[in-house]
Amino acid sequence: MRQSAFILLVEDEEELRLTLKEVLNHAQYHVEAVSNVVQANQAIERNKFDLSILDVRLPDGNGIDLLRKVRQTDADNAVIMMTAYADVDLAVDAMRLGADDFIKKPFDMDELLIRIDEILKKRDLLRDNKALNKEVHALRGENSLVGQSEAMNKVRHMIDVLGDSDSTVLITGESGSGKEVIARQLHSVGTRSNKPFVSINCGAIPEELLESELFGHVKGAFTGAVRARPGRFELANGGVLFLDEIGDMSPNLQVKLLRVLQERCFEPVGSEKTTEIDVRVVAATHRTLEDEIKAGRFREDLYYRLNVIPIHLAPLRERGEDILLLAEHFMQHFNASKQAELSGITQEAKQLMLNYQWPGNVRELQNVMERIATLKRSGIIDVQDLPSKMLDQSQRAKQDLELDVSDEDSIDLKGMVDEFENNLIASALNRFDWNKNRTANFLSLNRTTLVEKIKKKGLHPDET
Repeated sequence: MRQSAFILLVEDEEELRLTLKEVLNHAQYHVEAVSNVVQANQAIERNKFDLSILDVRLPDGNGIDLLRKVRQTDADNAVIMMTAYADVDLAVDAMRLGADDFIKKPFDMDELLIRIDEILKKRDLLRDNKALNKEVHALRGENSLVGQSEAMNKVRHMIDVLGDSDSTVLITGESGSGKEVIARQLHSVGTRSNKPFVSINCGAIPEELLESELFGHVKGAFTGAVRARPGRFELANGGVLFLDEIGDMSPNLQVKLLRVLQERCFEPVGSEKTTEIDVRVVAATHRTLEDEIKAGRFREDLYYRLNVIPIHLAPLRERGEDILLLAEHFMQHFNASKQAELSGITQEAKQLMLNYQWPGNVRELQNVMERIATLKRSGIIDVQDLPSKMLDQSQRAKQDLELDVSDEDSIDLKGMVDEFENNLIASALNRFDWNKNRTANFLSLNRTTLVEKIKKKGLHPDET
């Protein structure tokens, strides 16, 4: 339950007004209760409300005119219309004018509280989205992304071209490369920028829960469904839904998603009622979906529905000087958020950043800069402030081979050499994502020799 929200209640029937105020106060909402349009207008001019509950028929006017006043005064003020059965048509008109919901009298108080909770959550989502857009524009400038590499300029051009489009977009790229940043930028420059941006990671939620997260459910749909809950599609209605790691979605849900993309409608779990939606879908994956299709793990028809407009985001190691621009950006960001006073980066440290392969991409760079801001606090970032794994090959080799043996009784030379070889091969394999051809070339080995060493040493991707 969202607490401490301010609610305006407009109801002329005294007993119902007092009962509703008591129930809402008990739910820890702040309530101003009035009985007519004049008092309501005075309250609206005097205070800012998160939600207004308006009766359709009032002694000195009607709730429809009051709804117009609310919308003109504060677009963030959510509205629920209360109506008797005979006034349902008026309630429908109210929905067209911007009301968020209507409830028919007599109604269950618990049902009203549930609707209030859901509506306020949607409003919070919209407010958070507006705040995020302001933060993005303040940090990066209108319609801009951090980076001047050819790869980023191509992405920036695509975003500008797609600003007025509702076409489905598929963003591909390695984990941590910034796919969600691109999705948010598509939203912020598009015609739906004042509507919700809702995201969900399809690979982070178990299959049995993901369907409910996407499409919502009705009360009693399954054990634990004590009340109805809207899904991400419904929350994103009118705006953008970002489906991250779409390649991890189960085949069963792929079928249901395909239908939504084709027909623009769905049924919540446990319901036979069809809900129509107007959502722009932006999907992303680190997987190669063509390979997933060949392996039978991803539907070809869904792939073509998603891949209307493809955007490929290059890994950070291929963006050149963008690495330094991003490092500067994150340094300034963490200076502000952590009250640090980092003043720059030495040329030696910059060169190490440019030489490093960044397997974790932008996310890894962000983490490195946050760690430095937290631990160093002030001054110029130098080589010793960077993680040891970022040292270049000659520095690492020198560091690894400089051993102090003065306190040793004896040394297992073969064991130490084997351990060094294991670590070297494992590091090279990880660097090239277990591409054996590239790894063999890097190590100046025959590919067959490398494969034999991998088998002999028992190396596996999940152990290196």
